[in-house]
Amino acid sequence: MTRAILVTLGWVAAAAALYVTLVSFELYWNLFDWQPRMDRNAFGLVFGVCAVLVAIRFLARAASDRMSLGVSLVLCLGLLVLAIYVLPSEPLTQGLFARKQPSPLWYRVGRLVVLALPGSLWARAVLSRRKAGLQPGSCTGRLASVLVSFRKVPTRRDDLHR
Repeated sequence: MTRAILVTLGWVAAAAALYVTLVSFELYWNLFDWQPRMDRNAFGLVFGVCAVLVAIRFLARAASDRMSLGVSLVLCLGLLVLAIYVLPSEPLTQGLFARKQPSPLWYRVGRLVVLALPGSLWARAVLSRRKAGLQPGSCTGRLASVLVSFRKVPTRRDDLHR
């Protein structure tokens, strides 16, 4: 139960970190008008996004119980809905927040891909677990192979009963 709570909290923290990193990137490059800057701050934000996605990959493989799978699915769907919501270009307006040009399509599609990636990592982990025949709550990977190998080795108690 403690593992399930920790994995669930990890998912919540990772989704929040991804959202905060992308909002920071949006504010840095696209607040008033499209002004991309390739400097240390931008590379730090890109590194932050990559680090969060790596963490989500490991969390997707670690989520094996119903609670963490359910919460992570809701978070992935929420990120996907957010990605679809922010995909259209910004309106060109006049006044204080006047925009001369919207953000380019490659930027918006990249944001969509980054926000959709946790869902694809989650689906890949669930499908590979299902393909291996493991149910929610069962262990995967090396631990499962070790447990299976221990079941095959007879103990002395087993030898005595034969």
